[in-house]
Amino acid sequence: MRPQWPARLALAAMLAGCRGVPVNVATPRPLEVDVTLRVDIFQHAGAQPADAAADGASTAPGTADEATRRRSRMAQIQSLKNSRLVGEDHTGRLQIIERPPGNYGRYVEETVAAENADRDTLMRAEAATRRVSLATVESERARQWRERSFPGEWVEERRSNGTWRWVQKSAGSGEPRVSTEPVPPAR
Repeated sequence: MRPQWPARLALAAMLAGCRGVPVNVATPRPLEVDVTLRVDIFQHAGAQPADAAADGASTAPGTADEATRRRSRMAQIQSLKNSRLVGEDHTGRLQIIERPPGNYGRYVEETVAAENADRDTLMRAEAATRRVSLATVESERARQWRERSFPGEWVEERRSNGTWRWVQKSAGSGEPRVSTEPVPPAR
């Protein structure tokens, strides 16, 4: 009979080799996730069901037509804000901060004018529906736009003396950057 210890030793070595190296995947502290989410749901006056909207466009002001145009223009407006060409004023409308020369400048003016026309129509309809003054709706929308703006975008901020000034929204708790250049008057 042959000794069986070499075969057993070889078998034990192979089985030990299959275990692999232990890897610790535990974290010293629990993972922390910080998420902020805001959802605003509005029921606009005269809003139609989806199947009724397919029949034709609404003729009532402040309904789906203005909202649809604003949604389709959203990327253009954000691009203008990211380029620091336009900002949100204290009436809930856009203002041109810096007008580029040439055809692009005309494009910026036309886009801002179309956006402001739709915002104005929607705010007037909301004021009528809620039976509040247009100024109340304008200040609420302006506050909403300031809150939703991204750091670095131009917004109008109220000074302690009641006047307004253009500032770039800050990312943290620091003082916002104040514009040193004059802003053209609203049209």
